[in-house]
Amino acid sequence: MMSSKRLSDMKEHDKPEPIEIRVVKTWILVGKKQEPSSKSQSQELCYLFVDKHGDAIEAIADQKEQAYFDSIIKVQSCYRVNNYIVVESRKYMPTVQHSASLRIGKRARFVPLSDTNIPTQYFNFANYEEVKSRSGSTKLLADFIGRVKKHWPSTTRTNKRLQKIDMEDDRENPIEITLWPEKRDLIGNETIPSDILAITSTLVTDFNGSKQLESTNATTIVVNPTFPEIQHHVDRPKASLAGKTIQPAENTVTVKELKNISANKTVNVPQSRFTCHAQIKEIYASRKWYYVQYSLCTKKLYQEKSDSIHFVCEDDENPQPKYMYCVNASIIDATSFTDVVFFNDVMTDMLGTTCEEMIIKQGYTDPKILPDLIVEKIGNHMTFNLTVKDKSIVVNKATDATNGDTTPTDPHTITTPPKALMLPSPTPNRKTTTTKRALQHLHPKLTLTLIR
Repeated sequence: MMSSKRLSDMKEHDKPEPIEIRVVKTWILVGKKQEPSSKSQSQELCYLFVDKHGDAIEAIADQKEQAYFDSIIKVQSCYRVNNYIVVESRKYMPTVQHSASLRIGKRARFVPLSDTNIPTQYFNFANYEEVKSRSGSTKLLADFIGRVKKHWPSTTRTNKRLQKIDMEDDRENPIEITLWPEKRDLIGNETIPSDILAITSTLVTDFNGSKQLESTNATTIVVNPTFPEIQHHVDRPKASLAGKTIQPAENTVTVKELKNISANKTVNVPQSRFTCHAQIKEIYASRKWYYVQYSLCTKKLYQEKSDSIHFVCEDDENPQPKYMYCVNASIIDATSFTDVVFFNDVMTDMLGTTCEEMIIKQGYTDPKILPDLIVEKIGNHMTFNLTVKDKSIVVNKATDATNGDTTPTDPHTITTPPKALMLPSPTPNRKTTTTKRALQHLHPKLTLTLIR
């Protein structure tokens, strides 16, 4: 068995020895102007390496050679690396606490490894007191974990669109997070109060006399993380909620009120998050129930004919697809009905299975033929937590209603249970069966609804 050097043992000027690592993430570091008269800023291509011991180190390359490194280094892949240079760690916005970092060029060798025993993430969470001591770009960037109190979009005076997050740690110390435009989509409307966020590589700044965390190009966010290595960090904020009654931030409204709020969203509305007791009336079969994007970015992937499920990217070879739910439906109560959208996280929570499992393992490959698990939700009495944004209504959370939360619905609208629906057979999984059968396709304008 070949030996490898531990990342924590790296020191400036050391001769290179083989290291076995996983590439956790990559980002572009935009530095200060190299000369006072220069209009451009220095840029470096950065990687975060982690080894099987959970230790991490930064690796830095010439940003001008990004195309070359993109061809040999893939994020989340493991490599045996040699022929690097060990240098002093940089003082400007370092992401890990290490005295050394690596310089890599075309002389460096990256040999792929099949070892999956290397952690997929790296966190070094700062507590509240440590955060307060790290103000400024020459200080170590901060990783932070806590629970969400609220989040909302914001705009600067120069019309930059941001996302603001109010969080608190396990001792209820408050802190505000600012996600700048390039990172504001790291959380979506499906993130709700009491969710746990693990956020990395943030810059600690002073704002209105208080410390806040700002995103950098290296920032990542994991919502409700499940990594075993940090589970004790996740459990602490949850434990501090034990025995407490969390007052919901949303108003309870009827569907008619929700519909009116959405139609008049340009009018000043005190808040945009609401609770509604209703049923799913229709799921629009003419709209795709899932979409696919590149797992390393937000680029769209396109399906190509193949013996198995196969997607291609216009830029990269062999992209890893990321399957995401996106279900367009309508909800109804005794007052009215309105259209809503269910995105990936809420659907995963509702169904108890991921979109990838639904497609790959259960064989529902046709985006316009609904899986049985989704159809079975039609007609169920549910409590919806929703956000009204840009005249659209997004479901953030959906739970089965208790008896006291059910609202009577017009019996002429919904009377038949979901099992009475005549559905086309799910697309067969070609990986698990050799039997081919004809698929019954729905008419483009047909919607699935309960039969009178």
